Amino acid sequence: MKTLEQYFQDQPLLSEDTGPGTSPDNLTSAEEAFLKKYLGVGDKAEAHAVQIQSVSPEQVMAGPTTADAAASGSVPGPDTSATSGGPLAAVDSIPQKSLREQSELQLIGFRLANQDYALPIDVVQEVIRAVEPTKLPSAPAFLSGVVNLRGRVTPLVSLRMLLRLPPGEDRFIIVCRHGGLQVGLQIQTVSTMHRVKQDRIDWAVESLLGVQSEMISGLIRAENQKLITILSLDQLIQSLVTS
Repeated sequence: MKTLEQYFQDQPLLSEDTGPGTSPDNLTSAEEAFLKKYLGVGDKAEAHAVQIQSVSPEQVMAGPTTADAAASGSVPGPDTSATSGGPLAAVDSIPQKSLREQSELQLIGFRLANQDYALPIDVVQEVIRAVEPTKLPSAPAFLSGVVNLRGRVTPLVSLRMLLRLPPGEDRFIIVCRHGGLQVGLQIQTVSTMHRVKQDRIDWAVESLLGVQSEMISGLIRAENQKLITILSLDQLIQSLVTS
């Protein structure tokens, strides 16, 4: 099993131009929905007028390139959310839905409150050190705020609050791009990269976790008998952009 440092060595950032509607001057439908929901603005001109702090974070690790994703057999479909049918139109075309169809998954592992979690490597853009966001009025407790990160509107989400975990210091942010929205997930620390076969993943989390399973898409049975939780970005993005 590779460490994250080994896997990401010399990896460049994902390009900002990853699909239709993803240039900094063209808001995706998901970004428009997010800004309208929390700031009452819904077009490019209004968005530029909003005072959202622009950050220049210290990058810890860069995400995989498109070629790396292709080599893994798990290339996401094009992000068409800016041009078709609402903020979540593209969600079903990207990795979350196809995870169960892949013979082997690559995931980024991280820790929160001494528990192990993971995300599909395809959606990870980079890992950065913690930054201070611009607070949003009337935002839910799990939404720490928003930053302008490399030209994109980027909500920062406290997974501790969202998953009802004990308080602690979150020193890093996993920046993901999914469903037309760039989002930063505040975490305690990154751990390792997992390469997992389907027979070690349990997707029937409802029967195991009950009502708390809405933000969880699966559970990995690790070789050390520990369970690693796979987070659902589909549900997280939906909670951010829908009324």
